[in-house]
Amino acid sequence: MVLTSTPLISYSKIRVEDTDLYEDAWGFNAEFYDVIQTLRQIKTIPRKKLTEKLIERIRREN
Repeated sequence: MVLTSTPLISYSKIRVEDTDLYEDAWGFNAEFYDVIQTLRQIKTIPRKKLTEKLIERIRREN
């Protein structure tokens, strides 16, 4: 399946090899220290309370 957002171009034709996605998305210059520091602030493991709430909600739905 070929996804298109307009009749003129499909996503497979968009080339991003030379594009810095972080810079485009958030205005960061990836060569600088601020990108690493910002990414370190992102919590990849949710807190226990959040996990418990999610389990509780799933159980209620089933």
